[in-house]
Amino acid sequence: MLLSIIIPTLNEEKYLGNLLQFLRKQTDPLNTEIIVIDGGSSDHTVQIAHKYEVIILNTPVSCRAVQMNIGVKNAKGKILYFVHADVLPPERFSQDIINAFAAGKKIGMYRQKFDGGPIMLKINSYFTRFNLLWCRGGDQTLFVCKKLFDSLKGFDESFVIMEEYDFIRRSVKKEKLHIFDKYTTVSARKYSTNSYLKVLLANRKAFSLYLSGSDPKVIKKTYLSMLNPY
Repeated sequence: MLLSIIIPTLNEEKYLGNLLQFLRKQTDPLNTEIIVIDGGSSDHTVQIAHKYEVIILNTPVSCRAVQMNIGVKNAKGKILYFVHADVLPPERFSQDIINAFAAGKKIGMYRQKFDGGPIMLKINSYFTRFNLLWCRGGDQTLFVCKKLFDSLKGFDESFVIMEEYDFIRRSVKKEKLHIFDKYTTVSARKYSTNSYLKVLLANRKAFSLYLSGSDPKVIKKTYLSMLNPY
């Protein structure tokens, strides 16, 4: 197995089916496996996953770092590819990743754009072309060779939020992060119940707390207190 696609889920019935259908059209099941790790969904997420040719794992812990580490423990691929349920990678992403891996790239992400929302989100999208930590995020998806992932001991499970930032920060001490010049398409659902400014401030506060070394539980509590549910 060459590529393992790992998807952590929690109540993602609205988006998961579309993502899995897309992934299956874009990949060869002979060299690609898709692993869904559900963190205790109360909707039809798991039932939707069962409609597709995927591996389904369950955990009562709804923490992406924990879920993704579980996915890796069950993965057979030399390359790991982490995807959020409300994100669509670009077409031919698997070939992008395989080509990058063959060229010696050990870790990489895409730029990102949104599927709607305020016009100012185009500014957010523009900055994802730059290889700076504050320009990164899990919605850009993440590929990493399994040897590098293992050497870093995976995601730090104390990070109940900002887990990808922590992983990238540690990984770039060993390998340069590759940024593809294509875009993932991310749901703008957060902006349906929050203004652009409110989300911007919440993101900035969370990142500032992360850089200052705050407890991830405090970061998550602060972040969620600044936003309306979506």
